[in-house]
Amino acid sequence: MTDTTDPVDGGALPALPQTHDPDLEAVYRLWIDIIREARMLGGRDAARRLWRSSPLPPLDAHSKGKDTPDWVDSFLSDCTEPAPGARLKAEALWTAYVAWCQPRGLEPITRKGLMMQLGRHGLRRQKASCIYFLNLRLRVQ
Repeated sequence: MTDTTDPVDGGALPALPQTHDPDLEAVYRLWIDIIREARMLGGRDAARRLWRSSPLPPLDAHSKGKDTPDWVDSFLSDCTEPAPGARLKAEALWTAYVAWCQPRGLEPITRKGLMMQLGRHGLRRQKASCIYFLNLRLRVQ
């Protein structure tokens, strides 16, 4: 997973993540096909909404100057849910993120990078004896 742009289209869309797992590549290909169909049926907005819920790299990762995809959108939608009044330890969120990346063959971003990305996604933090994220909990799997 080194290059996130496709040289054929001039970098307009992220390329399919490169893995050594044929099953994972098949899953990515299926997502691409589903998203393409959604665009034909529901337009660009429908395709973008579906892309954001997929395990594919964010569409705007390259335009923000990032060298690697962060996968945070997909992780948040897969593993967390809003919970008014709840507090989630940052350490528990980090552990869940690393565990989420592993079976997908993804290289997790650094702990500091994850915390910065979560802040960019509008998640509020509270520092007590440790750092907590407010109004968030892990989904029961």
